[in-house]
This record gives sequence, structure tokens and C-alpha cells, in this order.
Amino acid sequence: MKIAFIGPAFPFRGGIAEFLMNTVKKVSEKDHELRVFSFLKQYPKLLFPGKGQLNPTEDDNTYDTVRTLVPYNFLTWKKGINEILDYHPDLVIIKYWVPFFAPMYAKIINEIHAISKAKVMYIIHNIHFHERWPFGRFFSQMALKRSDYLVSLSENVYNSIFEIMPEYPKQNVIKAFHPNYEVTALNEKEKHDAYFDLKISPKKTILFFGYIKPYKGLDVLIKAFKEVNKHNKDVQLVIAGEVYGNEQPYYNLIKDNSLEDFIIFHNYFIKNEDIPKYFAIADVVVQPYRSATQSGVSLLALSYGKPVISTKTGALDEIIIPNKNGILVPPEDETALSNAIIDFFEKYDRESMVQFIQYAIDNYSWDSFIDIILKPFAK
Repeated sequence: MKIAFIGPAFPFRGGIAEFLMNTVKKVSEKDHELRVFSFLKQYPKLLFPGKGQLNPTEDDNTYDTVRTLVPYNFLTWKKGINEILDYHPDLVIIKYWVPFFAPMYAKIINEIHAISKAKVMYIIHNIHFHERWPFGRFFSQMALKRSDYLVSLSENVYNSIFEIMPEYPKQNVIKAFHPNYEVTALNEKEKHDAYFDLKISPKKTILFFGYIKPYKGLDVLIKAFKEVNKHNKDVQLVIAGEVYGNEQPYYNLIKDNSLEDFIIFHNYFIKNEDIPKYFAIADVVVQPYRSATQSGVSLLALSYGKPVISTKTGALDEIIIPNKNGILVPPEDETALSNAIIDFFEKYDRESMVQFIQYAIDNYSWDSFIDIILKPFAK
């Protein structure tokens, strides 16, 4: 089968681009012919709060990739659509996570359905968005209702699909999951070297990982960590990820609570080659999110065999099983979060958690995910 992918591919950075390239890799291993139609530019600078949109990691994209589309420049759409149609795909798979791309996607699908027999499938990361998008519901409906199939990555997103589109054919909505990450954990020597490379002391370590926006609740974690620090001076918090927006409030919180010696803040994009180092030194990963759908960070942590302390919001409680692979607490509850962290180090059987994670992580395999989403096209 000839499959066209539409979405941000390398050299764009971030979890969506990583997910797309992992999907492409796994589909190619099933002996399908494929081509990726990525963006020449992704967001205008005015709408992008980060320091950069491109991944500084050395290019590892060996797949047939065409970069023509600019979502906010409709003058590029015709050429991009013609390139997709000239490829003559049997299936077009589109990534959906914010309504910013909806007008372009709707136009692409209209042209595909008018001229070819190709089926169109969305893989949906979010329908209820973390930031406020004017007319977000309208644009999501406009884009998604035109597709032949929708793939949800969680029960939460699955239910949200019918919340905004109750008439969409239920048999064409595929309930899947966010797959794990195929990673190789560092050995003890490499872990020792990681402390040196990252300039971090070998202590008990809490890790907050990923880009930082208000909905992720880093401020709640810093406040909760103040209580952890009062209880145990041998625990440190490592924050690894770039702040999208105003970074000063986080630095102020750290300073105002006299935590400068106990919080390491690496406020920049983490290169792919450094990711294993951060997870190697972590004892536990904390996700103090105010809201969420599913989370790639949860699966990344579990893929490295690390327990997760998370808030019970969105689909995070579909991934985190209390007392098995992590701990769940209410959102925006500093006391509950600090108590969970203290209890993790003092009361929980961390070795049993790690063993359970290693046993259960295969339930989220990429092979199973690809088989599920391509099942409607199996001969």
C-alpha cells in the first residue's frame, strides 16, 4: 500500500515530529511504500513562544520527504496538494494536535476526495487544547469531519471526538494508544558519566522533563518541592526543558523559596542524544499537569523503566497505575504532590515498580499500534 504522511517531520522538533517519524519508521518495516509531506515552515514567529522550531540534532531522516507546505500561507497549498496527488497514495495519514492547521488540512482533504480514491486518516493527539484557540471547536470539526478514519491515542480523546462530532460514524473511529519508545537505558558506567556530562550531583533525583507551558504545572511542583526539601535535603529536582513564554516566574519561585542549591534548571531544548542521560539519573519522573490528554513524557519515562508521579487529569490515569508504575494525585494540590514524592522515597517499593514497568511496557508496542490503525486496510 502507498501511504502519504502529512505533518511535521525532521528537522522540526518536539513530540509530534518524533511521533510522526516513529510512525513512518514502523510503517516502513511493514513493507508499505511511503512518502512524508512535511512543512517548509510550521508556525509564524509571532505564534511560537519557544526559542526555535528546528531540532539541532544531526539529521537522521532517511525517509522520502517533501517539504512544500506552509500552513499559514495558502499560496503554498496548491503545489503541496499537487505533489500529494502526483504520488497517488492509497492512504493519507495526517497528524492533528492544534486547530491552527485545520484550514489547510480541510483543503487538502477536499482535493484528495475530489480527484482520487485515497482514504484519509487522522491520528489525533488533542481535541481539547491546552491553550485557548479562538473558534477551536469549529476548526476541529471542519478538518476532522472530512476524514474517512480517526485514530484516538486514549479513551479521553476517543470520547472527546464524539463530544464535538456526535454524528461521526463510530465504526470509523479507531481506539488506539500512545506507543512506547524503543530506547536503550544507560549502564552504570554511562550513568556515572551522565552526572558529569550534565553537571549534576549524584543524589536522589526527581525529573521534570519536556517543554514548559503553564498547563504543565511546573510552578506547582516547585512549591511542592519546598516541602520535600524541608523533609529531605538529599533529594534534588532536575528540570530539563525549554520554557515556552515567560521564564522569570519560575526562577523567582526557586529563589523566593531558597531552593537554588537543590533545583537544577536546564532551560533549553534537550537534544536527542542527551535524553537517555536525564532518564538514567532520575529516580522518578513527575508530571504535575493542570490538564492533559495522553502524554508522550509518561511513555518515555516508562520506556526507560522510571516510575511516574502524575496528576489525575485527562488520560494520564489511563497510563499510570497507582502503586504499580507510579502515583496519582489531584491537580494543583501542592500538599498531595509533596506527600507523594516524600512517600515515594520512603515508603514505596521502588524495585517492584521498576519490575512491573519492565513487564508491562510491551503492552504499548509500536507493532501493535501500527497493526491497529492499519487494520481497516488489511487484506
